[in-house]
Amino acid sequence: MRIAVCLKYVPDPGTIEVDPLTGLIAADRLLYMLNPADESALELALRLRPPQGTVTVFNVGPVEADRLLQEALAAGADAAVRVWDSAISSTKPMITTILLAAALRAAELPDLVLCGGHSVDRGSGTVPALLAEHLGWPVVTEVTQFEMQPDELQSGRMRVQRRLARGARAESEVTLPAILGLETGLVHLRQASLPSLMRVKHTPIPLYGLEELGLSPQDLHFPAMTLHEVMPPRPRARVMFTPDCHRSAPERVAQILSAGVAGKAGQILDSGTPEQQADAIIDFLRQHGFLEKSP
Repeated sequence: MRIAVCLKYVPDPGTIEVDPLTGLIAADRLLYMLNPADESALELALRLRPPQGTVTVFNVGPVEADRLLQEALAAGADAAVRVWDSAISSTKPMITTILLAAALRAAELPDLVLCGGHSVDRGSGTVPALLAEHLGWPVVTEVTQFEMQPDELQSGRMRVQRRLARGARAESEVTLPAILGLETGLVHLRQASLPSLMRVKHTPIPLYGLEELGLSPQDLHFPAMTLHEVMPPRPRARVMFTPDCHRSAPERVAQILSAGVAGKAGQILDSGTPEQQADAIIDFLRQHGFLEKSP
């Protein structure tokens, strides 16, 4: 079984600082890290990998991203691929998924692709669905749990659980090959050993450019969307109060003047013994239907 994991190189939120002179983010102070949701995807791929299986990690990013791919190799991944080209000027989800789909085809299509559902920098959550569209595969997003039994491994089926609105969960079955978009924090990536980190420190990462992927710069250009107008939401119609037609004219006028708001009726118990006051409260509750009337 071949498993592919899509990794993203994102800024560490703890290192984001604003330059007091320009008001812009200080790029020279930024540190980068592996997207937390992608960490969960990599760890789950390593746990799911059968004895004869492989885990390959993919990334679309500049040469600085080699460090996170080396860390993925140290954690247990079998191979890594980085996609980049001087003609790439943007890493928007639409462009990223075109490059990832081409890289997956070039490296032999896997049986399962795991992606982080959301990234900490953009957070659109569209990469799994867009990638599935380019490959023509089924996709399940917002996955909170999945498993594959040995008998299901032979049939190519996987059971998944995904998050729905208002805390609901849905369990379903998907046929491989498929793409799963995983929630953040499902599991934590294992700590790579020091010998593994030293072994992969100078490991070269294969680089796929547009030529190796069979793409041209025109394949990455899309018509820009032009914003013509922003319209405010339509206001809700106000509910107009209408008086009770069975009442007399003065009563209807009074209802209109008060907008139908009835005054609160109450009774003050300032005399009698505590037992008498308690009996009066019980009678009040029975008269207004809060308690059953005594036979």
